Amino acid sequence: MSKFKLLIYQELSRRIRGKLLWLGVIFLALGVYDLFVQPVLGRVWYAVWAAAAVVALLWLYYGLLMRRAALFVRPESLVLRGPLRKVKISYGRIDTATTTKIAKHFSRESLKGQDWAMVEPFYHLTCVFVEMNSFPRAFTRRRLWFSRLLFSPMRPGLLIVVEDWMNLSRAIDKARNEWHEKRRSNEKGDKRSLAAQILDY
Repeated sequence: MSKFKLLIYQELSRRIRGKLLWLGVIFLALGVYDLFVQPVLGRVWYAVWAAAAVVALLWLYYGLLMRRAALFVRPESLVLRGPLRKVKISYGRIDTATTTKIAKHFSRESLKGQDWAMVEPFYHLTCVFVEMNSFPRAFTRRRLWFSRLLFSPMRPGLLIVVEDWMNLSRAIDKARNEWHEKRRSNEKGDKRSLAAQILDY
């Protein structure tokens, strides 16, 4: 099994987790000072602790869960793991794994805010486009669980930005070819009569 981290998630995590950490430290320090040194927050003390809790949850998402996002090349399927969900993709759904650039699929004008922050460092770099003949059912609500930047608006497929795109492309082609070869071998099966098969035991 090969694992390839998704760089657009890594980049967004890098940009945000440090800011959230500092914000959390500020809220926590303010709450501790109010609780143990001198009450300075008055009636809004609960709002400060609530804000600290929210920041902690956001840091868990951006600092830990988002960094886990990756594509796994396994013998039986590709596995796309996002921050909160993973989806298996059969090699039977994959037509090709070719090189491309995000700039060919998304115009600069269509990328704003967080989307541009995620993709800016990789916008003109080579990535892998995994073209599919159909999406798994789990991708019906894909925008809920994954960034839209992973999906080409031009045709069904995944835009995968990784450090070693050549190795990823080779790994997918190798696993896909072996999967199809195994499937063809299984479909041929043993065509002898049941009696002949029993005699072999």
